[in-house]
Amino acid sequence: MTDEQARVLAHGGNVAVTWLNGSAFPGIHVQGDTFAELHRLLADVASRLRHTVGDSEALDDLEYTVEEMTNMLRFYESALAEWDVRRPHHRHDAG
Repeated sequence: MTDEQARVLAHGGNVAVTWLNGSAFPGIHVQGDTFAELHRLLADVASRLRHTVGDSEALDDLEYTVEEMTNMLRFYESALAEWDVRRPHHRHDAG
């Protein structure tokens, strides 16, 4: 383990925008349990959609997960804008 410093640019719920010393851009810090739940949902949806075409419950779970990740991305982009930091990516909105 190393003793590194990070600046917290914004914090909300289970997500924070942090900037590690030496990093070109800030990152998104997600609580481990939140990340694990999103991962579980995505893995479960992928498995169900592989086996059952048109599984509306799986599609609902997928939509929920995408929405949660979209909210994290918006939070990240908002924090970067507030601190006048250039985004390291271009967001591509679906549909």
